[in-house]
Amino acid sequence: MEKRVRVIDTETTGVEPSDQLVEIASVDWTEAGLGHSLQTLVRPTVPIPATASAIHHIRDRDIVDAPAADEAVALFAGAPVFAAHNARFDRMFLPYEGPWVCTYKVALSLFPDAPAHSNQVLRYWLDLSDPPAEAGQLAHRALYDAWTTAYLFERLLQDLTVAQMVKISSRPALLPRFNFGKYAGLPLGEVPKDYLAWIIGADFDEDVRFTAQHYLDLG
Repeated sequence: MEKRVRVIDTETTGVEPSDQLVEIASVDWTEAGLGHSLQTLVRPTVPIPATASAIHHIRDRDIVDAPAADEAVALFAGAPVFAAHNARFDRMFLPYEGPWVCTYKVALSLFPDAPAHSNQVLRYWLDLSDPPAEAGQLAHRALYDAWTTAYLFERLLQDLTVAQMVKISSRPALLPRFNFGKYAGLPLGEVPKDYLAWIIGADFDEDVRFTAQHYLDLG
């Protein structure tokens, strides 16, 4: 696997697959460290909802002269490996095939006892570097978040190889605890087996069912 990873972040009009891009940014990692960065606004074909602007602070007037999605997406193509925090979300809007690293899933695996696993919580919990000045000062802007995730990716490399991270990222997330039901917050090794078996057969998302199966298999 080539030793180059493009850490990428997107901002959008919403959180559904039918929503559209409004910004993309990336930071490249190589064995020499973090280097080339790129950012562009993206012009969607629909107005940006106020609820989305409240998160990333991008308004319709900001994207009037921005490239359309196809043109913008092409600027970031061609990396041998991509990485993103909660890559499942970014992959809804980016058509790049090949290996992906989800730093959220990897952080869950390495740091199950972290107070939370957003990239901003992990940034402070792990005492990572601040994004450089050229990234701006706003979380939830793509370049700022891409740098935050890139520093997290570098930290994860202290414990795992890129190939190992790709493998972890290819399966559902192993959750550190359930945040619902009568066993919410309890260490999963202490959750009764019959409850885990019930979860596997119920209508939960793949991460919850995968986690239940993992702890059920431990016996």
